[in-house]
Amino acid sequence: MHVDHYIEDTPDVHWPEILQPLNLYTYKNVYDDHIYKQLKNTIVSHLNNHNQVTSAGYKTHNTTFIHNDRKLHLLSNVSKTVQRYQQVFFDLSMERNYWHQTKDTIHDWAWNELHKTTHPLLYHHLSHFKSIEPHDADSWIPVRCHINYLEYTKYLYMHIDMQDSMFNTPMASFAKARTLTFYLYNHIEGEGGEFYTHNGFVYKPKENEAISINGNAVLHGVNSNMNSNIPRLAFSVRWVHKDDLYLPGHPDKSMYTQEFFD
Repeated sequence: MHVDHYIEDTPDVHWPEILQPLNLYTYKNVYDDHIYKQLKNTIVSHLNNHNQVTSAGYKTHNTTFIHNDRKLHLLSNVSKTVQRYQQVFFDLSMERNYWHQTKDTIHDWAWNELHKTTHPLLYHHLSHFKSIEPHDADSWIPVRCHINYLEYTKYLYMHIDMQDSMFNTPMASFAKARTLTFYLYNHIEGEGGEFYTHNGFVYKPKENEAISINGNAVLHGVNSNMNSNIPRLAFSVRWVHKDDLYLPGHPDKSMYTQEFFD
């Protein structure tokens, strides 16, 4: 695998106080042909055979709770909204025990949870990037993974990844966080599907390549897929440095217990 690093040398054209220049890593020829094909088949199979989609367009989450004596499931968005189809593989912040962690426990808890619950090939993918720059094995955590599937004419509007509520920093854009996207198709010139940023940077996807961006601090999007025969297929993993996560810890360890308030 070959790694290139690019840092934009101009500030954001509108909000330089709160947004940052693009900090991009490009990973070329990530896997050998066998692993790449296996991983792509896994993603496509998940899209084709997912059996937890409800009529409301949501995926049933594996976390349950009791309400009015009924056992209910949490729901995570899997609908065709905002011009794209997004299928969530995992979101650790939706797990009940996630919010019981601290910066001293979150790393081991997260990787153990992922090892137990994710597909072996997806876990292999996460492990593959665990120690590759800008990550280091002891500090970075994959908190969410989703598939992005753009059909003909669909696009991904300009946005910033992740929310302020995840972080202990003044704003999400100040946190150490990355969005790592792995591509499962080749861009065709003149047919859209290009990644772009607010400042004008453009990346044209290539299969078995990945890019890592500071997506929490850079406005970015994908222009319309104008190929009527080939959908734009990729999946993204959001990585966060454990020191910048907002983690209140287990309520039983709180300074103020329920007995105190009673």
